[in-house]
Amino acid sequence: MKIGVIVDNMTVPRWAGEALATLRPDATFIVYNCRNTPPSPRRLRHLAYYALNLFTIRNVMTRPTRVADHVGPADVFDFESELEGLWQRLPDALLDRIEEDRPDAIVKFGMNLLRIPDRSRLSVPILSYHHGDPEHFRGRPAGFHELHQRWPALGQIVQILSNRLDAGEVLAFAETKVLAHSYRRTLIEAYRHSPLLLKVALANLAAGKRLAKLPNGKNYRLPGNATVAAFVLARIVLTVRRLVYGAFYEKQWRVSTAPADPESTARAFPVPIPPPQAWNIVPLPSGYAFLADPFFGPRGDGLLVEALNGATDRGEILWLRGDAATRLSDPDHHHSYPATADTDEGCLLIPEMSEKGRQRLYLLSEAGLTDLGELAVPGNPRLLDPTLYAVNGHVYLFANRADEGDGVLRLWVAESVKSEFVEHPASPILISPRGARMAGSVLATDEGVFRFGQDLRTRYGDGLVAHRIEELSPSAYREAAVGDYRFSDRRGPHTLQVRDRLIAFDWYRERFHPLAGLRRLRRSKPMA
Repeated sequence: MKIGVIVDNMTVPRWAGEALATLRPDATFIVYNCRNTPPSPRRLRHLAYYALNLFTIRNVMTRPTRVADHVGPADVFDFESELEGLWQRLPDALLDRIEEDRPDAIVKFGMNLLRIPDRSRLSVPILSYHHGDPEHFRGRPAGFHELHQRWPALGQIVQILSNRLDAGEVLAFAETKVLAHSYRRTLIEAYRHSPLLLKVALANLAAGKRLAKLPNGKNYRLPGNATVAAFVLARIVLTVRRLVYGAFYEKQWRVSTAPADPESTARAFPVPIPPPQAWNIVPLPSGYAFLADPFFGPRGDGLLVEALNGATDRGEILWLRGDAATRLSDPDHHHSYPATADTDEGCLLIPEMSEKGRQRLYLLSEAGLTDLGELAVPGNPRLLDPTLYAVNGHVYLFANRADEGDGVLRLWVAESVKSEFVEHPASPILISPRGARMAGSVLATDEGVFRFGQDLRTRYGDGLVAHRIEELSPSAYREAAVGDYRFSDRRGPHTLQVRDRLIAFDWYRERFHPLAGLRRLRRSKPMA
């Protein structure tokens, strides 16, 4: 693959450099270096925005870096653009050079507004990033208007550049969480995930695939001083609220079970949750502060849950059967999300143990746990909410890598749990705060196969999304979101299980406690 890269003065933002680095070693690069991109004009009515820019848009992910540090040895062609007001044009000498080079695509990481030549003069597509969902937000600045309008997620695309602003054909799409109290952190989160899109975009370009994203959003401009003042005031208020919540409020997690009514099962969802009066709230064992993350035991025998030890403030895996509560995990380390999977090897337990170290796998039986050793995943990443699904002679592993956070869902496949897993060609299968962190076992029903994912756009643990898996094989994966689960009188659910006409799920209510902040600090300390 031969990729042309348009840059300014041989530099790119750090996130753009990381995006280019994802293409190595499968790509060769040609750098088209613009030496005369003019600075954007400064106007007095945007003075407050320029000040805000210094502390937000200018961050660790946008600082300039040398393009050579990311692409390695590459041919370089220097040029000066033709200027037309705020727009720039590619000179004939550059167009002739591009025709001679014949790159598969050009990625634009430099210049300002660019007039795209006629296809008769430039047949190679120019790709560019836009940080904003074009169905709602076009123009600039990235992320500002999403926060100002209390939007729950910040979209980003790789598009084929056109002469209509942020209205090109979309090749790749992702969205990241909007952190309402912090513009800077919202942007860092977005740019941290941007590099993952470029390889997907180029693959879709080669396959002739386009995403159904219509550029119907408003074309925004830089905000005026009054708007920025209101924006900053809102961030201050939200920061104070966040600090107050952290200091004096905590979540009371509980687990419930309820009968599944097959007669009322809607085809859009695997199973509807009945009203609260039909729930059985699982009793809280002595010495524990909350229960969460329910999974059914082997053959439906009891529940496996995360239980917070009231003395150590560590999560432990308990097996609840009748009135008995058996601890399965090491009490010296935090464990959660005790995902089970029925396979040819038996009932397997693969808990989240990212704070302890590499992922291990266990065989669960009446005698307890048998340690089967580390799960063979390339790079040995620490995994968040790992979930196994065995079907058609293969085992699939859904999980987030701890270093990427809970907004990037990856998929691995192996012939058995004892084999080495390889990353699936479609991985990452979702980049979004809506549904990219697992929320229970994969569920196979007469209506289809479903994957549950947490909806993290607003409050943690407040609802989940059901996805129908439309294609799953070692070479292909497709899914589509089919609906949401969310309670109106409490927060949740956060994890959902269905087995033999019984549903298990968790939920929480928030309560005031004068020592909530101290407890939270204690839980956040590194564990031995």
